[in-house]
Amino acid sequence: MERRSILRAGAALAGAALAAPASGQAKWPSREIALINPNAPGASTDLTARMIAQGLEKRLNTPVIVKNVVGGAGALGPSTLAAAAPDGYTMGLVAISSQITVPSMMDVKYKPWEAFDFIGQVAMLRYGIGVGVDSPIRTIQDLVAESRKRTVTYSSNNVTNVVGMYQLAKVTGGSFRWVRFSGGVEAVTAAVGDHVDAVIQSAAEMRPQIDAGKLRFLAAAAVERWPYYPEVKTLREEGYEAVTHGPFGYAFPAGVDKGTLKTMEAALADCMKDRTILDGIEKLGIMATYRDGAAYRAFLKDLEAQLLPILRETGMLKKTA
Repeated sequence: MERRSILRAGAALAGAALAAPASGQAKWPSREIALINPNAPGASTDLTARMIAQGLEKRLNTPVIVKNVVGGAGALGPSTLAAAAPDGYTMGLVAISSQITVPSMMDVKYKPWEAFDFIGQVAMLRYGIGVGVDSPIRTIQDLVAESRKRTVTYSSNNVTNVVGMYQLAKVTGGSFRWVRFSGGVEAVTAAVGDHVDAVIQSAAEMRPQIDAGKLRFLAAAAVERWPYYPEVKTLREEGYEAVTHGPFGYAFPAGVDKGTLKTMEAALADCMKDRTILDGIEKLGIMATYRDGAAYRAFLKDLEAQLLPILRETGMLKKTA
């Protein structure tokens, strides 16, 4: 009897020992989570990521640290995310740039529609076109007229931003040349200092200089007007069929545990019900917009069908053998 009891006890201990690693693996999160942002500190996506990170920390009870992985014309961030272990401890920004424009323009080390498990969308950037306040260009019509006389230079930090400018060139016959900067703030500063003729950038980078009276806001390049400057029309309202879309959200590397993905998706959804976070995003001039992982992926897929012909027509697609 005693021997049987000892055997049963031994079996129970062995079972517990075998179960311990499985239980440890199932406990997520148990350490810091990295949130990769492909843009420089101070950019709209960076500021949003930091608000989202704080919200996730409260809901997951673990640190979420934003890591700016800048470079490769926007490819380094998503490439780093795609190469990370799918253990739930690395997440990162996915957007038009990671899924459509960058892979269409250059060779990247990941397959955009296979590399990520989408968590959800959080926002829609509002883009606009501006010039330094001392510029003789006072309206979007002036900018177009000038581009018909000579090549007009404009700054931006990401290929996604400039689609609207390529469209503007096509519909007006104007000549524009993109001057790329590593950060959005730098791109705006270049326009303020008259190092370039104009800038197309998001509201987070442009608004401080507009409000300071150093940047003249010519037109919204978004689907709708910016709420902070409702008198400034969109390019479409001005008669130019041109727009830059700016959705962004987050994903894990592909292959993450489904339970982990579900937990993170629920945490992000809850963040997007938090009035403090929503107000913070809106104060950046960004439209707080939530879609779950599947809906966000489908939305980007729909945009791909719209954007690829534009990239092809404007000569932005990479050459294939």
